[in-house]
Amino acid sequence: MKDDLGLGAVRGRLAEIWCEALAVDHVEDGTDFFAVGGRSLLAVQVTARAADVFGVEVRSSDLAVDASFGAMVERVTKALPSTTGSARAA
Repeated sequence: MKDDLGLGAVRGRLAEIWCEALAVDHVEDGTDFFAVGGRSLLAVQVTARAADVFGVEVRSSDLAVDASFGAMVERVTKALPSTTGSARAA
């Protein structure tokens, strides 16, 4: 499943995870996890969920460095294995 995930699919699934955890209706690339109510324990839960869903390493410490939704999408997308060797910006 994860091999056929493009940028749009990653963005959509991560948005679901963030919205559910943060109890918000939507997130955008510039949405800051901590500015919309995220806390350290919630960051651990969100990153663990993302790691489980995508099968890649997602560290909660990365949210401390850059807490934007867009940055997390980029980190997860880059961590996904590519079966074709081409960019996954679908």
